[in-house]
Amino acid sequence: MANDASSSSTSADTIPYPTLTILYLPSEAKLAVEEISQKYNNMTVEDCKGFFHEGKERDYKKITIWSQGIDSLWFNAIIARIKELSNLESIPIVSGGIMYSI
Repeated sequence: MANDASSSSTSADTIPYPTLTILYLPSEAKLAVEEISQKYNNMTVEDCKGFFHEGKERDYKKITIWSQGIDSLWFNAIIARIKELSNLESIPIVSGGIMYSI
């Protein structure tokens, strides 16, 4: 029984780790970087090149957000804004170790 009590207190003391979300924003959507930085201050921005859209090389802003969770309503709104600014139908995202486009 002593082992059961110690194992339950260990799980209660577990530190939740932040999640990592990466967005690859086309350079045309640089205004969205400011909007994202207002919501999440634990983020980095890097310039990079990618072949995400139609296999053509483009300049991107790689936005890495460390957080305890992303507000999905806000996230969907910012993705819609990025699509509007860049005239794209999908935005590449890495979350939970999986890359996908929305």
